[in-house]
Amino acid sequence: MNIRLILTALFITTCGLVLKSQQSGWFIIEQQEDRFGNFSSQSVFIQDQQLRIENAESVFLLDLANDTLTLVFPEQKIYWHGRPQQLREAILNRLKQQVEEILARLPEYIRAEADSSFRKDLKFFESGKQLTDSLLPIKTEKKASIDTILGHPTIQYTFYLDSVLLETIWITEEINPYAGIDRIALRKMTNIFQPPTRVAAHRESELYQQLVKNALVMRSVIPTPIGESTTEIKQISSIHIPEAFFLPPPDYKNALIEEVISITMDQDAPEPFDAEKKEKFRPLNPFEQPQKTFPPY
Repeated sequence: MNIRLILTALFITTCGLVLKSQQSGWFIIEQQEDRFGNFSSQSVFIQDQQLRIENAESVFLLDLANDTLTLVFPEQKIYWHGRPQQLREAILNRLKQQVEEILARLPEYIRAEADSSFRKDLKFFESGKQLTDSLLPIKTEKKASIDTILGHPTIQYTFYLDSVLLETIWITEEINPYAGIDRIALRKMTNIFQPPTRVAAHRESELYQQLVKNALVMRSVIPTPIGESTTEIKQISSIHIPEAFFLPPPDYKNALIEEVISITMDQDAPEPFDAEKKEKFRPLNPFEQPQKTFPPY
């Protein structure tokens, strides 16, 4: 028996396993742009059942395995950690408070009608239901031609509600960073921050979920009253992500949920990015900062 050959084979196998374990995560940069050239970016880190979603104002740390959520606000240097249901209930309570304040300022002759409308919306939000049932049936068209995005061949699908265009997506089956992710738990968490729109509802449909189950959406185009809104993946890499990326900075204050709600619901809307100016935020790139234990919040 050739001992050297056996040792060489074992060495190659071990190196392969080590390399694979070091590249068990994914790093993605997504960019959203409107017809006027205004754009914003966010970076997404995925590893095991953990996600880090980072944009210009905040960082969302999702632990799907333990059903916990952490919101980090770099400007205020605070974070909140807890169950998604806690955050949902706090948001609902704040919405109820805002409704009461709005109704109190309305003229009496329209207050009753507005009160009925607001209560209906609040009840719908409180139920946690989606608008999916009212959207059925949704139709889709598959385009025969194939576009390439970041070197990956994609297939185009367009979704309609009757004759109304909802969304066009380009998906690839070559890579799928969300393959091992609990998608139901992920949608349950992220839906807390999404209003019940027609697009959000159709993405919950069985038709949409089956299409993206074994694929990655590389580009999405949604029609709006002021033109198309395009979201596209601009960078994607398979990497190993340090565990610290899924934790809040140790020097940040652990805030009360009321503080978090005040920031997320009461702050002024951020100004749109100007395509001709320097972007005020650059998504975190682990390749450029390998020496840091904690991400630069």
